[in-house]
Amino acid sequence: MKYSALTRRIINDHPAGSKPVDPWAVHSLAMQRVARGEHITLLSIGQETNETSPGIIVDKAIESLKNGRHHYVNMKGELHLRQAVADYHKTLTGQDVTSEEVTICTGAQNALYSVAQVLLEKDDEVILVAPYYTTYAATFGASGATVVTVQVDAENNHELDVRKLLDAITPRTQAIVLNAPSNPLGSCYSQALMKQLVERCLADNIWLVFDTVYLDTVVQGSVPLPHHIPGSERILITVGSLSKSHRMTGWRVGWAIGPEELSAHLARLAVCMHYGLPPFIQDAATVAIREAADTPDIVRRVMQERRSLLLQHLKDTSPAILVDPGQGMFVLLDVSPLGTSAHDFAMGLLAAKDVSVLPCDGFGPGGHYLVRIGLCVDGQQLVEAGRRICDYIREMREV
Repeated sequence: MKYSALTRRIINDHPAGSKPVDPWAVHSLAMQRVARGEHITLLSIGQETNETSPGIIVDKAIESLKNGRHHYVNMKGELHLRQAVADYHKTLTGQDVTSEEVTICTGAQNALYSVAQVLLEKDDEVILVAPYYTTYAATFGASGATVVTVQVDAENNHELDVRKLLDAITPRTQAIVLNAPSNPLGSCYSQALMKQLVERCLADNIWLVFDTVYLDTVVQGSVPLPHHIPGSERILITVGSLSKSHRMTGWRVGWAIGPEELSAHLARLAVCMHYGLPPFIQDAATVAIREAADTPDIVRRVMQERRSLLLQHLKDTSPAILVDPGQGMFVLLDVSPLGTSAHDFAMGLLAAKDVSVLPCDGFGPGGHYLVRIGLCVDGQQLVEAGRRICDYIREMREV
């Protein structure tokens, strides 16, 4: 039977001539072993697996359901949630927006896909900074646009060279996607880079898609943002969610913020895709923003504590292979000095030490030797996992 070209475009990006990469192969194998009753320490996913959503949020969802809040809603999202998100966005970025510039989506992933669908088409180009989150290439390439990657270099401390980014722009460039703090590297971008980029986007009518999913898990004000640069509101689209900040990954609450015309297009697309987020979840999300405002601070503090515990062990391996962004939900290892790929290292670690980490082979160019370690279990488990990772590295060096 025939399938559309879309089914090929959503296969994870991979170098020409090589086999497609399944970035979740290690995690999937780990979950299969967990399902069989084996004890596996899961550090291969970006969520706090031992935490639950705050009770006030859960209680509101239950109350809302009991009150019959389970019918169709406004495709853009209900006004109370859109206004709450607009206020939250101002707290995070300092940018004033109206509720009409906010579109509620089923998670940030859906927001990114929806934005790609209304911005991009065949013969367009979209620029991604690599390594990027593993879904990016398929999410933006599904539109038919050509994905262009600008790779950061380990030799440059994994920092983005603005000249390389600007040089990648062509007359076909329709959008540039940035993620700050980035996943997997935890990188941020300088204010000078932001200014040059916004000015170029304004001059060439290029959209700047800014993914802020991890913004509220780091110290407020520590990440340079484009939102105050004059004219940025014309080309800037901000994507966010409550997944990481409010321990709500499975609730699927996200948004896109941009010009009202963009929001109108996104609402029409929502009719074709999901027909609106359930109202009881929107009620709970509003409570999360309005009444559980301390949760991001709690998450941030927990991440820093866990980072410190893990680094006490990982720093004993070799400074040459440790990539520490200093904040956020991840620590990375560069395993190239060990003479192995990220995938092989992660598979070997799972088999030998029952610890699941995420190889960044599927995160685009530059990820082949990077291993992402999530700070997603409690301190005691993390310390033990760190010890096992160090033991595994030591055993590899002794072979």
